[in-house]
Amino acid sequence: MSPELTAHSSSRRSCRLRSAFTLIELLVVIAIIAIIASMLLPALSKARAKAWQASCMNDLKQLQLGMRMYLDTHSDTFPACASRNTYGFQVEDWIYWRNSLPAYPLKNSLIVAYLGTGSSSNVFRCPADRNDTDRKLLAASDPANGSYDESYTLNSWGESGGQSEGMTSIRKTDGTWLPFKFNRIRVPARKIMLCEEQSVASGPECSDPAVNILNDGRMTDGDIMTSRHNKKADVGFADGHVAPVTWKFAKDPLNFRAPL
Repeated sequence: MSPELTAHSSSRRSCRLRSAFTLIELLVVIAIIAIIASMLLPALSKARAKAWQASCMNDLKQLQLGMRMYLDTHSDTFPACASRNTYGFQVEDWIYWRNSLPAYPLKNSLIVAYLGTGSSSNVFRCPADRNDTDRKLLAASDPANGSYDESYTLNSWGESGGQSEGMTSIRKTDGTWLPFKFNRIRVPARKIMLCEEQSVASGPECSDPAVNILNDGRMTDGDIMTSRHNKKADVGFADGHVAPVTWKFAKDPLNFRAPL
């Protein structure tokens, strides 16, 4: 081999050796990447949580729109409460949540039906609502009804003096219909219509482990809202606006009992 070729080959080997990382340099790079990642992850986590909450609030807006259109075509009378066992299934229920009734799928729920063909049954589930552990336990204990796999429930305070006191009508087991009309709501801007009910019995989004998780489509005075959005729950009010509030907000009858 000529001296020129030998020198050229030696130069290329030397260049390759100089361009390679040493173990120490590689470890330093990995450590720097790890530090940068640890700094970015909290910010990314907060951004994701904000995005989920924005999507949740949009879901509630859509449901309120569907409710408003339903009221407009039903003489301002609310649909039924989608009870589990107290009143049982009714065709007039605002949400068809039972998987055991395939003739009434979630996508055909009375409120979604007014949102058009572009709507989705996903509108009933907050993207931050990701833990089904306690729901599965509930389904196992009551297979006839199964679990309530959605996030939002409708204000259904209960009965008083033979009338419904929440923003749902009630079909009693004997067939009696207790209609609730929109004009009975006092101060709609402060009255909860739709909300995120507690769906886990422990963890940071649990408001009170002593209170049961959501088990149907109605929110009563004995239920409690979640704390999944930075210790708050998203709420749709009767006047159409949406806002995050603490679970204690719903415990004030002036914010929850519609005719007050």
